[in-house]
Amino acid sequence: MVATKIDVAAVQSELRAVSGLMGAVCRALSPQVWQGGGAAAFTTDLAGHLRSLDRMMSRLLDQVAAHNQIPLVTAPPPMPRVVPASGSPGMASASPTGMQRLEAALNRAADGLPACASRLRRLFLTCPDDPDVGQCARTAAWCKTEAERMRTRIHYALAENRANPALLLQGPLVPIPERFGPREMADLGRMQALAFSAAPGTSGPSPLLTDIARSLRDHADDPDYLAAFFSRVPPGSIGKLPYTLYKHHEGTPLTVQDKALISDMGTALAALSRRQRQPVDNALGPIGSDMPGQGLLVRLSAPNVRWSSSILLDLARASLRWRQTHPSYEIHQSSGVLSGEPHSEVVNQPDHPWWQDWGLTNLVGQPRAKALREYDPALNVLGRIAAQHDLAAARELAATRLEKAFTIADADKARPLTWLTRAMGGTYMALLISPDWPEGGTTAGSVIRLATTPERGHEGQAARNAADAMKAVAWWNQSGREKLSAYLRSGNPPDWWPFGDILPDQSKAPGWVPHSKHYAAELGPGLRAGLLDIARMHLATLADANKTSRGTDLPDTDPVTGRTYINLSGDTIQAFLRTLAADDKTYAQLAFAAQQYRQHLLAWGLRNGVLGDAETRSGYLEGNLISGYIAERTNNEKLTQQQYQDAAKHLSILRDVIVAYLATTKFDEIPGAVDGTNALTNFGLTRVDDADFDKRVEAIKAKVSTYSDQLYIDLARAYYLAHDKHTGNGEIDALLRRSSLDEASASRVIRWALNLRLGRTGGQFVTGRELVEAIQNPADHNAPQN
Repeated sequence: MVATKIDVAAVQSELRAVSGLMGAVCRALSPQVWQGGGAAAFTTDLAGHLRSLDRMMSRLLDQVAAHNQIPLVTAPPPMPRVVPASGSPGMASASPTGMQRLEAALNRAADGLPACASRLRRLFLTCPDDPDVGQCARTAAWCKTEAERMRTRIHYALAENRANPALLLQGPLVPIPERFGPREMADLGRMQALAFSAAPGTSGPSPLLTDIARSLRDHADDPDYLAAFFSRVPPGSIGKLPYTLYKHHEGTPLTVQDKALISDMGTALAALSRRQRQPVDNALGPIGSDMPGQGLLVRLSAPNVRWSSSILLDLARASLRWRQTHPSYEIHQSSGVLSGEPHSEVVNQPDHPWWQDWGLTNLVGQPRAKALREYDPALNVLGRIAAQHDLAAARELAATRLEKAFTIADADKARPLTWLTRAMGGTYMALLISPDWPEGGTTAGSVIRLATTPERGHEGQAARNAADAMKAVAWWNQSGREKLSAYLRSGNPPDWWPFGDILPDQSKAPGWVPHSKHYAAELGPGLRAGLLDIARMHLATLADANKTSRGTDLPDTDPVTGRTYINLSGDTIQAFLRTLAADDKTYAQLAFAAQQYRQHLLAWGLRNGVLGDAETRSGYLEGNLISGYIAERTNNEKLTQQQYQDAAKHLSILRDVIVAYLATTKFDEIPGAVDGTNALTNFGLTRVDDADFDKRVEAIKAKVSTYSDQLYIDLARAYYLAHDKHTGNGEIDALLRRSSLDEASASRVIRWALNLRLGRTGGQFVTGRELVEAIQNPADHNAPQN
């Protein structure tokens, strides 16, 4: 069989491409471009690569001739010659524009040579011997490295020209160092800072700024260079840079080029912030002096580069204070009738809307909602805290005491409009909880979740933050929501009619603020998700809240997890739970987590001989959950026993719905999932369609779902856990290893639990029947009183 011949013309074409790429490098290099210093070493290395490529081409043509068995009469394409370098070692001289052409030629060669090698390999597929094209890869790697070094020389030459314009009078060549060590990089930073300072204040992304930004991006891992630059720029100039760029083309928002430049500056600041604080403070200026601009530097910085927690903390506090006086919307209030026409005034803006200064309006002068979210400094800074999972910054932010100007001693005396931008409380946690977050509170909810996460060594602070959040939400439900709604809906027609919600919201609040049938403003779904996680992480607080006690507001230890929690009053907890009870899917997740916690609580009581304490805590927990649901879902001041029992049954139904969803997953296969006290932390019930959820609720209602039955099953699981997952009955052990039980299996477990004999202190025994009854007594204690 005759082998397929290699296409000689195609091989020659690829070799000419190799020669052309290197020819461009040689043409870009001349004594008028670079003299002295490292020019000689560069020229020597380049000549070596040219010779190696020339030998490679000769070998390839010889291989073609041998395979095709036809002598070739054509020679390989001529390889270009390099001009010997001039000048002496030491300080070099270079032309910035010439070196830019040389850098471009090196980059083209670095990208093009591997492609040529790949195409040559395909041409030699019919040849039994692989073609030796490895020199293309070696030369490409050398070109890439030299292009990066050339870029640093260009940065230096351009900065030196700007910093010392007198050099331009001496000719096109600028002195540059032979090598770039720490001292030379620091010199580069100082010269770039001087050039930046001399640039016109309203210049846009000029070649100088673009080059400085690229230099900062290229050397973001060099703290000495970054510190030399940022410590010498005019104070606050980088913090004001976004607005300076906007002013260059006033009337339109920042361009893509502007944002790329801001991104490079912000990324460099973030990289330096973890090493040195003073240069970053100098570059940003006083925190809060230009809050939208400083927020954009944070938002647009590279997501893989972490900011210092201390700087994010300062920026977050300033941005939360800023949004109290610079809301991203206008509230209009009637100011009477003039000349027979009604007039209104804006009552929530100090002077004029902040977004007008940034050109974030549409053709009719209205703010663009998407642009407002992109420029909102609070969203940008809090979003970075959440994105980099900064537990330290979130904890300290929530725990910081509010300044006197933002402290409201008596929540009942707060102006109604105050509740639109914040809740009441003495810490910054209160500023995180508000209904006016434009994206539903997802960002604030994420920060609240981090601030209350019990991390080793910081459990006490996390518990205190959780308590502050619960109290702030309780005050919102007890006082703020009603006052704010009355204010927002005053003078407006109702949007809820007896036959449904058929009109747009008629309140004064911006359109994105969530509302309900009874209230003009509600906490958003993202914020509610964060509050749900607080409740699930700190169930001990819910289980130790007594309705007839005002609470100690002091730390204690959770007997189940060993973590710290804060003891609060039952009234506070039940008022807090109203926000979660407003949505069945949210409350279902909390109810299920509470059920898991109750099982471990009872197991703790059985193991440690404190069954009475476990009974009481379990009952308080259930009573608070039921009463919080009733408080939110009914408008009656006096509640009947039947309403309480109905709420208890609905709680059991919601738990059964969660179990029904888990039965369709691989939940049983997750080690420890059935025993987890917070098993649904990552359960995506929020993605379940509302109609499907309601359908499942109705299906559960059609079955026998009783509150006491769940208590018996929980008691059985608690006994199972307390005895190292061995009840002494193999059939019951097998059933309790499941995450869900069918009706027949549940009946067998309940029958077994009814006849359990459980020991108390003092040698007394109780049966399962007595224990379930005992649990329901403290639950009734926390019920609303008639």
